[in-house]
Amino acid sequence: MKWFIRFMVTLLLIAAVSVLGYMYVQYTLSSPPRTKPVEVEVSQGDSIMQVGTQLEKKKLIRDDLFFAAYAMVKGQAKALKPGVYEIPPGTDVNGILDIFSHAENNVMRLTVPEGYTVDQIAEELQKKGVDKEAFYRAVNQRTYRHPFLRHINSSKRKYLLEGYLYPSTYNLSKNTDPEKLVDKMLDQFQQEMDREQVLQKLKAKNMTVDEWVTIASIVEREGQVKDEFPRIAGVIYNRLKTGKKLQVDATVQYALGKQKERLYFKDLKVRSPYNTYLYPGLPPGPISNPGKQALKAALNPEKHQYFFYVTRKDGSGRHYFARTEADHQRNILRSKQEARGQTSSQGEPSSGNGSSSQ
Repeated sequence: MKWFIRFMVTLLLIAAVSVLGYMYVQYTLSSPPRTKPVEVEVSQGDSIMQVGTQLEKKKLIRDDLFFAAYAMVKGQAKALKPGVYEIPPGTDVNGILDIFSHAENNVMRLTVPEGYTVDQIAEELQKKGVDKEAFYRAVNQRTYRHPFLRHINSSKRKYLLEGYLYPSTYNLSKNTDPEKLVDKMLDQFQQEMDREQVLQKLKAKNMTVDEWVTIASIVEREGQVKDEFPRIAGVIYNRLKTGKKLQVDATVQYALGKQKERLYFKDLKVRSPYNTYLYPGLPPGPISNPGKQALKAALNPEKHQYFFYVTRKDGSGRHYFARTEADHQRNILRSKQEARGQTSSQGEPSSGNGSSSQ
């Protein structure tokens, strides 16, 4: 009889521990009461444990101790999609995992690639049913709370916030107005500035935020291979320091308002303050919305003696760099030879997509 009593007591203890353990796990995975949405960014390559840590910091769960294990049991640990998410009040851990793994079912998902312009973002939004004109109005406002906005020079620029709409994937309520989207993009840009301690570094360089972002936007549009970004940035700095016109094809493309496969000498004469073939110094503002690597390159350019570059025509997306005009002309000839003597009825093309020619 004693063995039976011991067995029952043991069984009850196991049951009690299991119930208490379950209650504790549920408690750690629950969210304290809140009345406002919380923004969470899942970056490319983030582990489920990193996501759990972020959820705890944002007070969306009380403790991340069991989050990874719970997500694995639910089969959602590897289903999380990178992006910026807005978690509504009252969403439990299951709802959060569902938002992360099935964003397209819950929210409007907008992916902004690095180097996209305001016009390109507007086109993507229009496809998703967002009023394009309302978005244009939103990017020309200075009413957002971000401190860096006071450093933006508004004179002669096409769009006030061009350059500051941080490239990422944004997941928002389907009825989100454009101003809220722009605000989130600016939030992401501010976070990147804070992470890199940009203001301190710019102060040491005697540069403004707008100058930095403008250089980064040019680097983003000129370069295709990211490990060349610091070298391209170095060319821009060298030309600025010596008073040479930048003569950057990407600024002409922006001035034309459309992306042409090839620029011709007549295109280089377009009357626009963005045309760096005509006007010295930087354009009035950024020509794209640069990503992390371009922003870093503009902050930390490679130190060298190059003043010219021209796109290779070997399919690599890389450039030939040169110190002198003579070397540059040889590189142009080399590039044209790689293009196998392609000609056009519209006249001679310029020295390449994204090249400084003199």
